[in-house]
Amino acid sequence: MLIKADEYTEKYMEDNPSGFPEASVDTIVDKIKARGQLYGNLQEYAVHLLKTLDKNNDGFVDLAGVCEGLNGLGIYCSKHESHALLRRFDTNADGKVNMEELYNCLATAF
Repeated sequence: MLIKADEYTEKYMEDNPSGFPEASVDTIVDKIKARGQLYGNLQEYAVHLLKTLDKNNDGFVDLAGVCEGLNGLGIYCSKHESHALLRRFDTNADGKVNMEELYNCLATAF
């Protein structure tokens, strides 16, 4: 299990999903998208996701929150998958995801 890697290594893994399937953000997003079919629109789904993932109601979710929240929704991701997902969704690189980042990333995937 990879615990820590430099940016180059993580990017290489994400860009080569056949060799590193747990680093494939597209696979993880497909898992999340499958649940989105139950909602009227993307905004409703994004609000529901963030509320579910954000256990302390501060408007953000960190890596631990992503892992726990997705598992609670029946979207099972390994820690590596959750880390790759957080890297993609955390567009301002502050270590957490807010509603705008979550919605924008989901919008590009849907």
